[in-house]
Amino acid sequence: MSDAKSEIEGFLACPTTSGEQQQTQQQQQQLNEQQVVATKDIKAPDQVAKKQRQRLIHEKSAQEPDPLILEHATRESVPQHMEKLLKQYQENRRMPAAEWLHLLTYLVALECGFVEEETFAQKRHLIEPVPSFSSFHALNVRLLSEQPAQYDVCFNDTAYLMRLRTLLDKHAPEETSLVAALQSRLMAITLGDQLMVTLSPAPPSKQPGYSISLPIGRYVLNIQAKNKPIYHRFRKLDELSYQLKQHVFQPMRSQQLMQMEKKLQPSLLGLPDELYFEIFRYLDKSQLNVVAKVNRQLYFYSKEMERKRKRGGRS
Repeated sequence: MSDAKSEIEGFLACPTTSGEQQQTQQQQQQLNEQQVVATKDIKAPDQVAKKQRQRLIHEKSAQEPDPLILEHATRESVPQHMEKLLKQYQENRRMPAAEWLHLLTYLVALECGFVEEETFAQKRHLIEPVPSFSSFHALNVRLLSEQPAQYDVCFNDTAYLMRLRTLLDKHAPEETSLVAALQSRLMAITLGDQLMVTLSPAPPSKQPGYSISLPIGRYVLNIQAKNKPIYHRFRKLDELSYQLKQHVFQPMRSQQLMQMEKKLQPSLLGLPDELYFEIFRYLDKSQLNVVAKVNRQLYFYSKEMERKRKRGGRS
């Protein structure tokens, strides 16, 4: 009887033991799954962070506009006029580094209010006026960069000659002598590892020209990676742009405008006569005396204003 009782108790105890084992196995399986997930999560943060950085860079590039001028170009983003012009030479990857530097020089020339003469003749009806106190016009630069740069290659592919025209406002006269004053010649000559860039007035002008020597390897790499944009070869474009503007293009433009008796910056000079009297009527006598000491032109208008006031007082 006791043996039967013990067998019954053992039989009843068996399900409890197997149930506990199943529960234990389930817990162990969950624990193993958590360990596997935890192991994956250790590697995941690096991949997730990389994807997030790529997404942020893409969003930033989508939100921020392209840079306007060459000196703000980066490996990720370049001005539209740079991309438009260089795309026309993209297939000619065997072009010498000096010639690529010459094209970069022309891009800076466009930003400074110069344009190749043949391109000017084709697009002049679409060009917006450029005031004498300025030079950069984004729409003009993008429009003119759609045309390939026309230049002569000579001296066994070591020299590049381009004829330039300076842009002015729509009221600029078209007399032959004044048009000649707006013409210039851009010459780039390879001398070893240097590119000698010279901008000279068109003959028969006796005005001086401006030159600068540029180390080719400093701005254009000789090696071009496959399946990469051509502008990945370029370096230190901010420095290149500054050097060309300061030593070549801005001095030449100022010289041309002074030759045409144009005003080089915003000022009180060059305004219509009626505006002087409109401005000066807000000044008292002592303030007019200060203005009269600036130059002869303002002296004349300030004295005219005083005479008008005296005549008005008498009447």
